[in-house]
Amino acid sequence: MPKIFDTLTSSHLLNENLPENGLKYLAEHELGIPKEQIKKYTEVIPGTEEFFEYGMNDAIWTYQLYKKYSPQIEKEGLHHLAYDIEFPFQKALMYLAINGIAADISAAQTMRYEVQHLFYEIENELLNIFGGKYVTSITPRSRVVSCTPSINFNSSQQVVPLIEELGFEIYERSKKEKKKSWNKQSKNRLKGKHYAIDLLIKLGKVEKLVNGFLRPFESFVERDGRIRPSFHNTVCVTGRLSCSKPNIEQLPKQNNIANIRNLFIVEPGNVLIVADYSGQEVRIMAQESGDSNLKSALRKGYDVHLATANEIHGLNIPTLGLTDKTPEHKAAKTKHNKLRDDCKCVVFGTAYGKSSFGFSKDFNCSEEEAQKFIDKFFKTYPGLRRAIEKTREEVYKYGYVTNMSGRRRRFPDFHKLNKWGKERCYRQAFNMKIQSYGADVVKKAASDIVKDINLKIINLVHDEIVIECKKEYVEEGIRYIRECMVKALPIFIPWDIDIGYGVRYGEAK
Repeated sequence: MPKIFDTLTSSHLLNENLPENGLKYLAEHELGIPKEQIKKYTEVIPGTEEFFEYGMNDAIWTYQLYKKYSPQIEKEGLHHLAYDIEFPFQKALMYLAINGIAADISAAQTMRYEVQHLFYEIENELLNIFGGKYVTSITPRSRVVSCTPSINFNSSQQVVPLIEELGFEIYERSKKEKKKSWNKQSKNRLKGKHYAIDLLIKLGKVEKLVNGFLRPFESFVERDGRIRPSFHNTVCVTGRLSCSKPNIEQLPKQNNIANIRNLFIVEPGNVLIVADYSGQEVRIMAQESGDSNLKSALRKGYDVHLATANEIHGLNIPTLGLTDKTPEHKAAKTKHNKLRDDCKCVVFGTAYGKSSFGFSKDFNCSEEEAQKFIDKFFKTYPGLRRAIEKTREEVYKYGYVTNMSGRRRRFPDFHKLNKWGKERCYRQAFNMKIQSYGADVVKKAASDIVKDINLKIINLVHDEIVIECKKEYVEEGIRYIRECMVKALPIFIPWDIDIGYGVRYGEAK
């Protein structure tokens, strides 16, 4: 494939903190083109002299940006990231935009009805528990009859007193008004403490499913029956893709409410191949930190989160119980699921700078107990602590950090910030090293996969690549996809790739 140069992507690689990367913005702020000259091209009529003038300037400005950015890419050591990862990835992005993903409208309508019915069932049960009722009203002009609950379970200020009536204290506060808040932290802390609390949490999830996805679902389906989301490559400072209209990166996985992913299907005679990097972030942590215990656990094929729980809590789980994808592991994981989940939170939370105060709220314990947990974690993985400290030193000394593929995260105002602002930068810095390298790996793999014309890329979700292909090509396709993903950007703990296939997204396994 001939080399290309993308000025929009280059501007993001050279300064991920820019408010935007559009040509008009770059022409003004990077090339010094007068704002008045650019503004007159806001609404041009096709076929006019102004239209052709704008087209000419469009090409000229793009070339001028290339001449400016090209040497800067080399100077900042971004050649590998730009020419081997980001620029080739533009082809995969193009195919994502063209291909789209087939949608089952009939199934979506049925699911919407069922989930909406579930919402009213839960809402009615909560009204009975808390002594509320439905209130009927008639709009004077239209004479439309509406029925609304006397308690708004979406209102944090109305829910907090209800929680306290049940005998639970709400410590969490809203960021702006500093009032008691029924938020993610309070939900995580009180989950499982009372039947009514679990109903409130479930109601929120159901409503998000209905209003955030099922209700607008049909509006996103185009005439050919496919949804074509907008993928954005220069929005996230870490280099991760983002998605909108709709945001199918945030599709909930199969749960006890509804399997949203099953609304995405294939054309007759095709299958969906879903491939993801298992334990991607943990492997990158091992590579970045060089921690011998973490590397050893991964080389042995252990479930790192269960192995961490085993070490910290002294569970005495035998080797086969720790080894991923064995019957013994499945049994051990089920038995110690709560401790494993807690340790998973600690692995990522601690690595990304979460404090003992934050963990004390998550686990409903004292800060002293939470700190002991953190100390045990770092005693188990001392290399990780050293890597975090090294990252802090990089931020303080240089004002930026660099991941393993050369991508930078810059903190230009770091030394002007107060203590808390600097701590936020430190957390973001190590987080970026892990997440951004994961994004670079997926981009490289996707760029290689689309070289096979039999494989149609239709979705990217963080560490997951979704492909559509003919049934008769599935075995060969899986072999090629696995090879591309393993070889994308190799590390010393080989990537573990999980691949499944099916006719619906949610059933691909």
